[in-house]
Formats: sequence, structure tokens, C-alpha cells
Amino acid sequence: MASRYAQEGGQFLQQGQPGEAVKSFQKGLSIDPKDVDCLMGLVRTHLSTGAAKEAEGAVTRLLQVQPDNTEAQAHLAMLKAQAGDPVALVTLKALAAAPTAGYFERFNLGTLLAERGDLDGAKAAFEAAQVVAPQSVYPHFELGRIAVQRKDTQGAVQHFQQAAALAPQEALPFLMLSRAHASNGSVGPAISAGVQALEHAQGKTRLAVLQDLFRLYLLANSQESARRTILELRQIEPERIQYIHLQGLSSMLAGELAEAKGLFQDALRRAPHQWDVRHSLAQAHEALGERADARRLLEETVVAAPNEPGPTNDLVRLLMGDQDHARARVLLERVLAANPQDALTHLNLARATQPFDRAEATRHAKQAQSLGDDELVKNQAAQLLTELGG
Repeated sequence: MASRYAQEGGQFLQQGQPGEAVKSFQKGLSIDPKDVDCLMGLVRTHLSTGAAKEAEGAVTRLLQVQPDNTEAQAHLAMLKAQAGDPVALVTLKALAAAPTAGYFERFNLGTLLAERGDLDGAKAAFEAAQVVAPQSVYPHFELGRIAVQRKDTQGAVQHFQQAAALAPQEALPFLMLSRAHASNGSVGPAISAGVQALEHAQGKTRLAVLQDLFRLYLLANSQESARRTILELRQIEPERIQYIHLQGLSSMLAGELAEAKGLFQDALRRAPHQWDVRHSLAQAHEALGERADARRLLEETVVAAPNEPGPTNDLVRLLMGDQDHARARVLLERVLAANPQDALTHLNLARATQPFDRAEATRHAKQAQSLGDDELVKNQAAQLLTELGG
């Protein structure tokens, strides 16, 4: 039976208090330096915080007490392999392949192989870890991450759903599930998972969840939810430029243009070289009918970010309103060279080319129609093709 201090330390570790866990394990070891449970608890705690040197010291002590402890052997092999020992990987593979291999032998191998880019090997190792520990959240979480790397969004959703079901009080599985849904275009389920993540998220994880939720609310046109989310972010970090900018975007979405302009001006004063803020301020000026200010800011933004489609396409719209098609073509061709799959740039280049070369305009309009998922761009391209007789 585990000692009192080993049990206490294990509880602290489960509660996410590694510092307190270390203190408990060390108290137990001060009483009995050969307490295997306290030594193993110390190893697992140091591994959980990425303290490799301390973990190796603890596992070495453990193996002096119990040389045949295969979990300890697996931890030491992983640590040595991560430090560059080529023999350690062979040792870890042998430990994981043994018929009696436990969870950590298999999970550690998966971790190491994933770090080295061997996704097939890592997947097999994590699946093997699941066999001996079907209620463990971690193999599902890692298999979800592998699915993300392989752009298998459905597989990622399934694994993160299982991880979240096994650890309903943990924020990270829900956050990753939300991102998997979002990458699959499922905004509603992504918001739902993000809200569940927020219920348990703390510190940096909470910031990440709030940032994701804000963008999802914008996609869903949920203006009030977006505003509430960005205000919470600003309460956490009131001086952060990104959040001032995002609050401005939220105000723009709500139609509060003067407020948005003020926020963008504030952000630009704090970060005068941030082109995306300048672009947003230009958009606010244009929405308010302040065309001259909008054009000036767009000209500055295009100089700062010449290959970005957004600012160039906004400036081109103003240029073509002034019948300056020649300059519009030059700017668009530069952006298209860097972003050949951007549908809106193809559409605007078709418009800018229409007065000079109908065949070239037709080619770009067809490209705009075939690229991307924006129905507005596709419909406008189809209308232009009708005008061109294409």
C-alpha cells in the first residue's frame, strides 16, 4: 500500500498542483529514502512539468531501489533518447514490444516517435497504450493531435470527443475539439466545445479559449457574444494591442463605426507599424464615408504589406472607382504572384483587365469562380463572365 505522502502527492498531481506534489513526495522520501511510490510520483511529477534533469535524477534513484521496474526503465530510456542517446530508442522499443509491457512503456514510445515525426509509429504505440489503459485520456488526446497533423479532421474530432468524455473537467480536450470542429467548418459545434472548455480553463488556456471563441462568434455573426468575449479579454490584458484591435472589429460588426474607428486609432498609436491595424482603420474610415482618409491609409498599408490580398483589394476598389485600372492591374498582379489561389484577387484583376483584354479578363473571372468557398465572389464572377460573353 502506498504511503500517506505518496497518496497525498498523487492527489496534488491530479489536481494540477505539481509544486505541492513534489513537497509531499520529498517528505515521504525524507522518512524512507527507498519509498518506491514516492520516487515514482516524483518522476511522474517532474515529467509532467518538463523538468527532465530532475526526472532523470529521480528515476535513477528509483532504479537503484528497484532495478526491474519497467515503467522506470521506460522513463529513463525516453529521457536519454530525448537527450540524444541513439541506443535509448532501441531500448524503449524493446520495452514497449514486450508482451507484459504496461501503459508508460507504450505511451512513452508514442511520445518519442511523435516528436521525431514518425506518425505511423506513434499512432501504433498510442493505440497499444489504449489497450492496457482504455480509460486514459492521454492516448486519445495524442491520437487526436496526430489526426490534426494529417489533416484528418473527422478523426481528430472523434479522438478529442473521446478525450473530453474521459476528462470532462479538463479544458484542453474541449479546446482541441473546438479547433477540430472549426477546421472542419462546423462553427456551431466548435462554439459549443469552446464554451465547455471555458468552464474549466485557467491561465493561458483560458486566454486561448477566449481568443478562439471570439473568432468563432464573428464567423457566426454573434455580435453580443463576440463583444462580451473581447471585453473579458481586455479585462485580463487591457493594454494588449491585439485585443484593442479585436474590440474594434467587434464594434465594426455591430455597426458602431465611430467607436470602432476610435479603437483602431488607439491601437495604431500604440503599434504604428502594425499593418493589419492600419488596414482596419482604413476600412472604418471608408464605412464612415471618409474616402480620402481611407485611401491614404490603404496606400500606406499596401506599402507596408505589398503581398497581402486584403489591403490591396480594398485599395483597388477605390482605384477602379477613379478609373485607374492600369495601376490596379500592377498591384493585383503583384499580389497574385504571391497568392495565386486568392479568388477575390482574380475577380478584381478580371475587372481591371476588362477594358483592355477581354480574353485575359475571362480567364481570371473563371479562376475566381472556381477558387475558394465565398459564394459572393463566385456569383460576382459568374455575372462578370456573362458580361464578357464567357
